[in-house]
Amino acid sequence: MFLQSGLRKGLRPNTLRRQLAAIASVLSCGSKDPISRHPIITTFLRGATNLRPPTVHRFPTWNLNKVLKALMSPPFEPLRSVSLRFLSLKVAFLVAITSSRRISELAALSVRSDLCIFHADRVVLRLDPAFVPKVNSTFHRAQELVLPDFCPRPSHQLERAWHTLDVRRALKIYITRTSLHRKTEALFVAFHPSALGVRVSSVTLGRWIRAAIALAYRHSNSPLPHPITAHSTRSASTSAAWSTQAPLEEVCRAATWTTISPFVRHYRVDSFASADAAFGRRVLQSVHLP
Repeated sequence: MFLQSGLRKGLRPNTLRRQLAAIASVLSCGSKDPISRHPIITTFLRGATNLRPPTVHRFPTWNLNKVLKALMSPPFEPLRSVSLRFLSLKVAFLVAITSSRRISELAALSVRSDLCIFHADRVVLRLDPAFVPKVNSTFHRAQELVLPDFCPRPSHQLERAWHTLDVRRALKIYITRTSLHRKTEALFVAFHPSALGVRVSSVTLGRWIRAAIALAYRHSNSPLPHPITAHSTRSASTSAAWSTQAPLEEVCRAATWTTISPFVRHYRVDSFASADAAFGRRVLQSVHLP
């Protein structure tokens, strides 16, 4: 009855499986086998999957090059004087696209000195130790986000344009500007006056990323494609890095995949035939200027 009720409410089969796993962790029903293997349960979940097949994530509907070009100019620049709203949207998008991490992980980042470390050519971010990732393994908990600088000393017009996409620069400005009203150690904080400086949830962070994409299309006078999901930044960044001949090991490490299977199944585009920070640079270099 519980699972049937969830199905009627519109829950996806994968959500039902996670709920079942939580129940199975505390209930044994007098059997050595977990309740998830009960014939009635397995038949129900198979039927639910047939009714609502899982969505296959392919290359996103929006164009990464178009969004990156829009982030180079007003209203997203200059970063030191734009509104906190545009600053927050740009930084959230750049961190998502250059790290290829899940939105829940981005919401667990911190400005603590031991979790946010600026180096001369990169910034290293670590997840809050209290955060439990979707895949709770030693490998996934230990993975750092290594975000690169990008054309830090521009010498010509193209490099000056690319420098506006420097995620290290953007993060440093963001942390400085939010320090005046910050009420939490979380990296991303609210910019709305009613909750200024308060930690934002992964849902809000996902909304910021979708808003950044939508605003980029609006300011380039282009029709907005549908649907747009925050999770699509993972497919956009990994596929863009792959298009520049990034090694598969580099792509998988950035996205915290222990094998190449998720990338091959869901993200790689068939037409797309160093250091950790090289992943983020490859993504940003995919932008083409007129």
